[in-house]
Amino acid sequence: MQAVSQEPLAGHPRYRPLRDLNSGTFGFVQLALDTKTNEEVAIKFLERGANVSKSVLREILNHRLCIVHPHIVQFREVCLTDLHLCIVMEFARGGDAFEYVLSNKAQVHGEGIPEASARWLFIQLMVAVQFCHELGIANRDVKLENMLLDGKKPIPNVKLCDFGYAKNEFIDSRPKTVSGTPDYIAPEVLMHDQYDGKIADIWSCGVVLYVMLTGVLPFAKRGDNRTNNLIRLQQMFPRIVAADFHTPNHVSPSCKNLLSCMLTADPNARITIAQVLDHPWVEEGMPEGMKSLNERLLQELAPTCLQSVDEIENLVTLATQPAQPGWAAHQGFPQPPPG
Repeated sequence: MQAVSQEPLAGHPRYRPLRDLNSGTFGFVQLALDTKTNEEVAIKFLERGANVSKSVLREILNHRLCIVHPHIVQFREVCLTDLHLCIVMEFARGGDAFEYVLSNKAQVHGEGIPEASARWLFIQLMVAVQFCHELGIANRDVKLENMLLDGKKPIPNVKLCDFGYAKNEFIDSRPKTVSGTPDYIAPEVLMHDQYDGKIADIWSCGVVLYVMLTGVLPFAKRGDNRTNNLIRLQQMFPRIVAADFHTPNHVSPSCKNLLSCMLTADPNARITIAQVLDHPWVEEGMPEGMKSLNERLLQELAPTCLQSVDEIENLVTLATQPAQPGWAAHQGFPQPPPG
């Protein structure tokens, strides 16, 4: 990853930069210290201007709704600098589940992490996704890279992140576009003009489980293009729409059954999220109180200190304007000392 050329938090009254975490077409992410709480936070920086669209506001507001959930990265606040819209979030220090699987998978070809470990990570993911669905939110980009971990040993806790493709059925139109990561896209997303994003999420969760158990992607083949997502998706298209994957031999019969129920091509025949959580393989490792967690959380009110929707909307609207040197100083934002 290339280093950020200009320090975006220089002189910030609350956040002190520590190091770069990630970068991509969306912008970049830094680790920072919240000097008010003495906690480390992750801050996502989006360049001000035309790239700050309605979808950015949708991402933030959908994420904000999920603040009470222990298995979803906590949204903290939105703020502005001269050059960037900043989304402040909880920092998960354990990396992501893709890295975890690569580091902990068995040396035997075709085997991933132990079935019991995969089950615990999977349960946390499913409970987080169910919570989103209860709020009307389809994530539409569930994948191992978006499952951050808290670093707990021997098996970490999951923190679902990234609502960049999320849609809320109570506010947004029905999903129509092909979105997400090719390896995790459900058949109906490729085949139909409209689809149910929540049912598509279940397919993506099935792909996640498959990769954790095997260490490989279910619909990718050797020789598939690894550099161009569009070409890769075209290569995988026949296998995805036919749900053509190799069932792993080393996992339990109950787990094989769950995989086949989740990776069912017909969305109307696919297992529901409630049925996933009631499945015998899942119930075998379900901790006491976990299945009722979402019901309890949905009864809680968001913290009174949470940044208001109006304030977020105003900040995002300001961020649609081009970068404005000196804007922060005009707002009373402390400036770094000369030199």
